[in-house]
Amino acid sequence: MGFGSDLQGRVSHEGLLSLQDAEIRLLENFRKCLILRYEADRQYASSLNKFLQQAQKLDLRDVLDFSAYHDAVSTIVKETENMVLRLRLNADALSSRTLDTLNAVISEKKALRKQYLEERNRLDSDFNKVQENVQGNKSEYLRMAEKLKLERAKYMDIQTKGKIGSKLEDARARYHKTTVKLHKLHNDYVISLKDATEFQTGYLGTTLPAFLDSHQAVQETLLHQSKFVLEDFLELTNLSSEEYQAMHRSMEDAVNKIEPTTEYTPGFITKFKSEKLSKLMFDFDDKLLDDYKGVLKPSTLQIDDATCESLQHKKSEYGDQLAASQSTMEQKTSMLQELAVEVQQLDDKVVEDHTLDNITKYVDKRKQQEILKKEIAEEKVRVERLTDLQSYISRGLDELGDNPPPVLADLQENGDLETSSNTSTSSTGKKKKFSLPNITGLRKNNQGLKSSRDDVDKSSRDDLLETGHGVRESYEHTEPGSFSNGPRTSMNVMREAGLMQDVGIPQPKSRLEDEEWFHGVLPREEVQRLLNNDGDYLVRESKNKRTNETQYVLSVYWSGYKHFIIQGDTGAWKFEGMSYPTIPELIFQQHCSGDPVTTKSQAILRTPILREEWELMNDDISLEMKIGNGNFGEVYKGVYTPKNLVVAVKTCKDTLSEEQRKKFLQEGRILKQYDHPNIVCFIGIAAQRQPVMIVMEFVAGGALLGFLRKQGKSQNKAQLTKMCLDSASGMAYLEARGCIHRDLAARNCLVGDSNIVKISDFGMSREEEEYTVSEGMKQIPIKWTAPEALNYGKYTTICDVWSYGILMWEIFSCGTTPYPGWTNGQSREKIEDGYRMPAPVGTPSEVYSLMLRCWEYQPERRPKFEEICKELKRIGKHI
Repeated sequence: MGFGSDLQGRVSHEGLLSLQDAEIRLLENFRKCLILRYEADRQYASSLNKFLQQAQKLDLRDVLDFSAYHDAVSTIVKETENMVLRLRLNADALSSRTLDTLNAVISEKKALRKQYLEERNRLDSDFNKVQENVQGNKSEYLRMAEKLKLERAKYMDIQTKGKIGSKLEDARARYHKTTVKLHKLHNDYVISLKDATEFQTGYLGTTLPAFLDSHQAVQETLLHQSKFVLEDFLELTNLSSEEYQAMHRSMEDAVNKIEPTTEYTPGFITKFKSEKLSKLMFDFDDKLLDDYKGVLKPSTLQIDDATCESLQHKKSEYGDQLAASQSTMEQKTSMLQELAVEVQQLDDKVVEDHTLDNITKYVDKRKQQEILKKEIAEEKVRVERLTDLQSYISRGLDELGDNPPPVLADLQENGDLETSSNTSTSSTGKKKKFSLPNITGLRKNNQGLKSSRDDVDKSSRDDLLETGHGVRESYEHTEPGSFSNGPRTSMNVMREAGLMQDVGIPQPKSRLEDEEWFHGVLPREEVQRLLNNDGDYLVRESKNKRTNETQYVLSVYWSGYKHFIIQGDTGAWKFEGMSYPTIPELIFQQHCSGDPVTTKSQAILRTPILREEWELMNDDISLEMKIGNGNFGEVYKGVYTPKNLVVAVKTCKDTLSEEQRKKFLQEGRILKQYDHPNIVCFIGIAAQRQPVMIVMEFVAGGALLGFLRKQGKSQNKAQLTKMCLDSASGMAYLEARGCIHRDLAARNCLVGDSNIVKISDFGMSREEEEYTVSEGMKQIPIKWTAPEALNYGKYTTICDVWSYGILMWEIFSCGTTPYPGWTNGQSREKIEDGYRMPAPVGTPSEVYSLMLRCWEYQPERRPKFEEICKELKRIGKHI
């Protein structure tokens, strides 16, 4: 083994660079340690010198010349003096000789790394040039071959027509000239191939190995120097002596008295002995049923058509967990038996050879042995618990036999057979329409009331009364003539038409958030979608790009979109004229006056664009539990309080840029247009303040990927095929509306009641017939993406068909990652070579044939989702 033979590849190259960087960092850090050790030794010597100074203050030799104690103290002082001298000499050597050598090694290491990188880049660059030359010759060869084909066709055409003269000669000359060029290019291409082959032979066989072996040799030489530094350090910092050895023997005697088997008995255990923990009693609280009138009984399973299916699922789930636990326990028991033999062998070895290595191995194996015993005990308890739970449920279900479960008795008695749900199916399997919350109040369509008094007759008044456009229950009366100086608005028209008296724009509220024309932190692009006619306006919150401070913006449509930053601060807000205490008062006065917002713009406020039904209030969203993470923030389970509706909430971090917020809201904008049982239902967007939230239906089954990995094996072929059909139906709906999902996968689908599959996560979706990626391919799910999208960055709904084929494979493989064991790069390369994944075990042949059609390399040969749905319905009837 060596660098030259084993470290030629790109991964090895990166590894060598990482190795050298790590070694340099290690040496530089050790240099800091040496400096600290030198300073510590010098400080220790200085401290001992104070000991000597103190000892020399007293001279009692004349009095105590017979005293052995005095001799002992004198000897200690003398040897301490020798120790101080040696410490100083060694510390000085450490700061000069050892440190100088280490500095030299570090410098040489850095130079070697630079030299290695430059030389490797040069070698690789030379090899790349040879390859580029081959490719260039090949491209020119192809071009000239095409040109020759064209010139020959022209020449043959003229000759066939019997033409003679200069035209024929010119054609023959061009044909001949092109032929000569092709022949030369042919030779250039052949020679370049030979050159590349020979260059590669030398590069891979000699040049690169020699370079790497040379680098290895220099590395080893520097390691010798590095080793010397450590040897010198050990020599200069060795404080061993006979006295230290005597102390060590004393310590060793004390250590040998330690006996682990009697360490904690009887002393510690006797001192802290306590009674065993008593069992808690888990009894059904009968008080729960005090006010209940029905069939439920304490501590008894209720089996009926509403609970039977969930109990069967739970029984199956316990069965899967039990099988897994039993298998785990068997494996660990076998491992424990093998480990017991190893422990015994190591125990004997430690007795014979009491070395640190043997002791460490013995301790490690003993720890593994005890951990296994603990895990087996836990697994045994788990097996017993799961066995009891499965048997408990089975007893109740077995009593049914082949009979259908009884009808839910409580609902029959109360005459209420329908339940409220946020999912798409009821307990009986009947599809239910998912309904949005009914948010009352004035909506955007009030902008249609701009006709003059002369245009308003009785029929139009009736129409206005019927639609209720422009009227909000909470509007307050204003003083007569409040609009007399301004342009005639929809409110003037209604007043003049006799539909309302002294009712105009509502009186300003105390809080900006309470105003219906305040749209919170919706980005500029989003609010512009709401402004259509001259005079339409709304207010939104924004960020100053330079200071990141909060600012408020009036957005108006007046011969185009105009955005005015509201000047001022708390207590004084204005445009160009007077200041007002609050923004609502400013907008109210601006609307009533009919004056332009600014002299330059001449924009006049006519119609406040009020929040639409999907624009929710942040205060109406109660977040309860985090259930995941999204690309832009966290995902929560929560409640939409006005309807007491359980929802899923995607939040957007308030630290994101304006561009990122736009991408976040794109998913909501796309979703709110769709209504299909196999598409996750959109509730609304809460953007009155940070964090911005997209609110959707909560699908209790969670991600399809997790469901497949937990319960996929318990699903039969028909059920798995139905999941494929559900997802295909959702995609066919999107296909018909020109929506490209771009990230179709099991992780981005949800599982609802009766295992219905819903397409989710539209964060990468586009509403275009064709979409070209321009920002790079970093976020692309390689293993799910069609070849043409990877190669050219162009996406169509046919690209989603390829991804759908991978989704089918995930469904029938119970959530296995596609192309198992392969990297993204390997998978992509194999696909280009024509490889397609084999069918998962148990996949019906017709289903696999459909997968292969979805994986056709040529996009036009793949089926459309509408055809896929028809095929799956046909297959489903025969499974």
